[in-house]
Amino acid sequence: MKEMFLHLYANYYRHIGIKLYAMLKEMYGYKYYLSVYKDISKIKNVKTDLLTKEQKVEIDTFYKKHYGKKVPYMWHNLMVCYSNKFDVRYIPPDIFMKIRDKLNSNKPHTVIYDKNLFYRFTEHTNIKKPKRLFYSINSLFFDSSDNMISRETFYNKMSNIGEAFIKPANLRNSGYAKNCRIINIINGIDTYSNTSIKDIIEKYYTYDFLVQEKIVCHKSISDIYSKSVNTFSVYTFVWNNEVKVLKNPLLKIGMSGNITDYSGIASEGLIIGINNDGTLFDSALCVKQDKWYTSHPDTGVVFKNHKIFNFQKVLETAKRFHSRIPWLNFCRWDITIDVTGEPVCIEVEEPTEVFQQQIFYKKGLFGEYTEELLSCLNKKAKQ
Repeated sequence: MKEMFLHLYANYYRHIGIKLYAMLKEMYGYKYYLSVYKDISKIKNVKTDLLTKEQKVEIDTFYKKHYGKKVPYMWHNLMVCYSNKFDVRYIPPDIFMKIRDKLNSNKPHTVIYDKNLFYRFTEHTNIKKPKRLFYSINSLFFDSSDNMISRETFYNKMSNIGEAFIKPANLRNSGYAKNCRIINIINGIDTYSNTSIKDIIEKYYTYDFLVQEKIVCHKSISDIYSKSVNTFSVYTFVWNNEVKVLKNPLLKIGMSGNITDYSGIASEGLIIGINNDGTLFDSALCVKQDKWYTSHPDTGVVFKNHKIFNFQKVLETAKRFHSRIPWLNFCRWDITIDVTGEPVCIEVEEPTEVFQQQIFYKKGLFGEYTEELLSCLNKKAKQ
């Protein structure tokens, strides 16, 4: 009897624990939702209410039917403020995170997103990646042939490596392009910062990192801005046993002397949409400045009708690469095109952004798949 009581007691509190966890996840998602709205509202004079009564009814009906409950209007309101177009399929960030977590549930995504292990998982593909010159895992050093080397050997081999790119392997330490930098090592000294290679590595030694060969972008990309590796952000996901490419890729472009193309509230950079034929949209957005540009502020290159060479191959590469790592259901790819005109996959990461894609393409992130994806979160809709 005592054992049965303890078993029931444990199951009861386990059930309560699961419900509490779900409630906290819901609260966290909604707080994130509010913080995003608040942050972006700071840089945009968001009017209190741009939605008509008819649009609000449409939002209520749509989300009640497919998601099982209503959603606050403020995200749709923000999208209309930026895009000047209403779409009932706009996805709030808290729901986006639920879809992402649902698609990638019980998947080893935290492992595959490691930038060092990414090379191991994709070593038998014929898709280009940046050449990895050296790397460190768990305080151990390796060369490009995966041979373990001593720290002193690493310093010696790095002492005249010239230009290269160094970054942490873990998204936790490299997110938003932090701790990513170009180095130029001559006689053991980085000529860009006048810092010894030992002092540089000391900063990265506490976490895994990798040193990559510097990529030179194709002329159609570097003409826009050459100080950063400008990359295409492409979302892919597995649905109905097939890899789908979301039709809202963005090109991220550096500016103001920055060596990375990161663009967000915390750092200056440009984002712009791309037409199917590879031509850029008319205007790029600097989120931090809340300012639209019709030409690059540093180079003067006009965005309208500027064509990216081999752009469709970027989308094909993302789809092919995703099929090589079937453990993941939802990915964001950073891809560029090198001087030879071939796509180079920089890295794969967990999707985190929903705002930028929606304002450029003036429609919900998941388009025609929105109803099905919302329904997979709603048990009542399945019954």
